[in-house]
Amino acid sequence: MKKIIYHFIVNEHSGSGNGLKIWHKILPIMEKKEISYQKYTSTFAGETIELVEKIAKKINIDERLVVIGGDGTLHEAIQGLGETYQNLPIGYIPAGSGNDFARGVGISRKPLKALEQLLNAETFRSIDVIEFSEENTGKTGYFVNNIGLGFDALIVKLTNHSTSKAWLNKYNLGSLAYLSSLIKAYFHQPNFPIVIDVDGQSHYLDKAFLVTTTNHPFFGGGVNIAPMAKPTNGLIDVIIVSKIPIIKIAFLFVLMMLGGRHTRFKSVLHFNGKDIRIETKMPENGQADGEELGSQLFNLHFTPTSRYFWF
Repeated sequence: MKKIIYHFIVNEHSGSGNGLKIWHKILPIMEKKEISYQKYTSTFAGETIELVEKIAKKINIDERLVVIGGDGTLHEAIQGLGETYQNLPIGYIPAGSGNDFARGVGISRKPLKALEQLLNAETFRSIDVIEFSEENTGKTGYFVNNIGLGFDALIVKLTNHSTSKAWLNKYNLGSLAYLSSLIKAYFHQPNFPIVIDVDGQSHYLDKAFLVTTTNHPFFGGGVNIAPMAKPTNGLIDVIIVSKIPIIKIAFLFVLMMLGGRHTRFKSVLHFNGKDIRIETKMPENGQADGEELGSQLFNLHFTPTSRYFWF
């Protein structure tokens, strides 16, 4: 049996430097096991896409592509695979601040355990990803976690531009930056009207506050927003929450963290299907896997597909 060669794309800055720390943590183990590897460093937004395309063009059957980074880095890697290389399996060692994809599909969030899963994988697994198109701008792509409109997208925007985020992440206090942004977003985000079409059935909702289209249960670093979502069933799940008093919002988030019992409330709606369209009737903030989509009128179309992962 020919020796496997691993191609590691490392985002050293993911998780405020956690990517580099994890690389240094797993390197001695790989050298001890005499694992053949090549390292590529992703240093700017979009570079992971370019690196994946470059490696995918030349990779052989006895070589494996692995990404070390946060959910945003994995998001870029999936864009790099696109349709052209959709059958190429990928490995993933989470190194971000949220790591919701790993949490949602069963990849360990402990780097040494994730490396062990990767090295011991004799075959790959098929995991759902969601393909989307935004019909107002023509933008297309894929997401591994979720696309959010409204409240959660505004939280992402405020957190990404927070001057304290990097400092707090350095001391493992990134959740404080998120909490601060959550409170600010609550007071700035109004309800907004949307039309959602699920497998041909249309619904008009005039009081959407948070609209999350998701691939698995988690968002925001472990918040169990869609407990019924499964990343292997070929279905897309949408959670819509209307604006309620902040005390009740806080209670909903507590229920999400305690296993997802929030869906029993009338202010929370759940849809799922194989073909979903969501149109906003006023400009809103959007995010895909924690990456900002800007503020605009959205007309989004979602369909399920899948990619292969080593673990």
